[in-house]
Amino acid sequence: MKEITKLMAHPFVMWYFGILGDALAIVGIVTAAMEVKIAGFTPILWFLLAIACYLGMVWAVTLRILTHLESRTES
Repeated sequence: MKEITKLMAHPFVMWYFGILGDALAIVGIVTAAMEVKIAGFTPILWFLLAIACYLGMVWAVTLRILTHLESRTES
């Protein structure tokens, strides 16, 4: 469990979820403007996927704070 927490607390994860969320939001805007579906995904689904990525980014920040506080109490 510590390995997973350490991996998910890496700053790269924050950037990954943020960039992926931005890309999904842009796809949602473009599909809404053009009134098309891509692979059966409506624009609202693209926005929901973007929100899920942003929640993942918040979760990564929370894990970073948690690991920082745990390392502070151990030393």
